[in-house]
Amino acid sequence: MWPRLRKFLAPEPELLSFGLQMLRFVGLWGDRRRIVRYLLVLLSELMFLIGPKALLGSGKEGIDSTVRNIAELIFLVEVCISIGIFASRRTSFERLMAVLEEILRRKWPQDLQDEIDRFHRRMEFFARAYALYIGFLVVLFCCVPVGSTLVKLVRFDESERSDFMLVVELQFFWFDIRRNAFHYAIYMMFCLVAVSCSAYQSVLKGSIIVVVTQYGSKLFELISKRIEAMAKIPKQTDRDRELREIVKLHSLAMEYVHHLESTISFVMINQIMNCILIWCLMMFYVSTNFGPNAANVMLLFLVLMGEMVVYCLNGTALSERAAGVSHAIYHYPWYTESVQMQKHMQLIIQRAQGPTGVTAAKFYYVNIERLGMVIQASYSYYLILKKRF
Repeated sequence: MWPRLRKFLAPEPELLSFGLQMLRFVGLWGDRRRIVRYLLVLLSELMFLIGPKALLGSGKEGIDSTVRNIAELIFLVEVCISIGIFASRRTSFERLMAVLEEILRRKWPQDLQDEIDRFHRRMEFFARAYALYIGFLVVLFCCVPVGSTLVKLVRFDESERSDFMLVVELQFFWFDIRRNAFHYAIYMMFCLVAVSCSAYQSVLKGSIIVVVTQYGSKLFELISKRIEAMAKIPKQTDRDRELREIVKLHSLAMEYVHHLESTISFVMINQIMNCILIWCLMMFYVSTNFGPNAANVMLLFLVLMGEMVVYCLNGTALSERAAGVSHAIYHYPWYTESVQMQKHMQLIIQRAQGPTGVTAAKFYYVNIERLGMVIQASYSYYLILKKRF
């Protein structure tokens, strides 16, 4: 087992190998005929989790049960909507990948090429480690309720036994999943399928959306390093050739960010709006039901918090690295170069003057400042809800 795990976490330096394999399996990359697999993933979630929760509710009375039901429903719908938006922007993503491949195919200095290879490995490690992380959370998500239920079945008689602990709070059609062990087993079988489908889509968000944003940051960092290294080139003609290549690379990097924005901007607004709602509801539920029943809600909260923090950190890094290109030009001794080279440098500065980054549907940039606002808004709504109920 351990040798296989080490091999899994020590990939070759390939571009988005793991993420594209995940997309290819469900027909969102490569052969479009496989899209039926993605539709089956959606159908499983709709039939076994989202549909029963939305139509039949939690099956229990009380504000706590209702709040948990709504929070879990928003979480499940958010994942489906995010990947659905991504699937609808497939053309933009394909253009993004084409631009990225063109940039990385160009001739790079050996030290930067080695850095690119190391970055490939680091991104592949991140994508695969994130998949293991989500898989581990799925095991906890399902095993805690099952373990609790088994203890109740073994230790207590039916007359003394409390309701079974559910993976997801819902009324599962006509089944008595809170008291009947056979019905509970049927519920768990279908629930495990639906939860696995939701987890698969969560892995797609981490292994694709997070990684392509980090590649954007890396491109601008590499361009800045080429600008800094240009001063060490002795010949004027070689420096002029290098600067023309840098201008081309910067143009391609800006095009990459344009396609990145087109691909994920609506995913970001969906993430932010739903995070505010879910965090508020989950904080309310945990504050009033701290115990075994809150364990699964805490796991969902952990997933969402991790995603939001990573998105905002990457958004901040992208903006800072893009601005770093103009800073590298400012610190370069441009006044010693020819007029033609100064014009090329001015072109880069003009491109880099405006803010560069990922926005949430063009409303605002996704960064650390936005994360603070999301947390503040969630807590404010939580206090209102707490005071009201």
